Amino acid sequence: MSTNIEQIMSSIRQLPSTERKLLRQLLEDEDSPKGPTNWTNGFDNERLTKSLRWLNENRDQYLGYWVSLDGDRFIASGSSARDVFSKAKAKGVASPFVEFVAEDNPIPFTGGWLS
Repeated sequence: MSTNIEQIMSSIRQLPSTERKLLRQLLEDEDSPKGPTNWTNGFDNERLTKSLRWLNENRDQYLGYWVSLDGDRFIASGSSARDVFSKAKAKGVASPFVEFVAEDNPIPFTGGWLS
């Protein structure tokens, strides 16, 4: 079953106003003659380096789980990426690092959800 525009619009209407604002900005940037801007939301290289270092140092404790980090600060772990992402957002982390901890997983998962 494919998603149609009515389903998308219904989902958007359920978002909190702050998330709708981010979506609006994304769409405006996409249509801008300059093209899209960098949507890292402040997730800079230093924070990424700290997150990857923490992950390498603590990998064995969280094998088979998703973790969310803010730099080298552990936020949450669980069996669902969406859950750990939501926990990080609830704790005020604007752009959490979310990763599934596998035995050998060198490429970080940096996806996100609007709600």
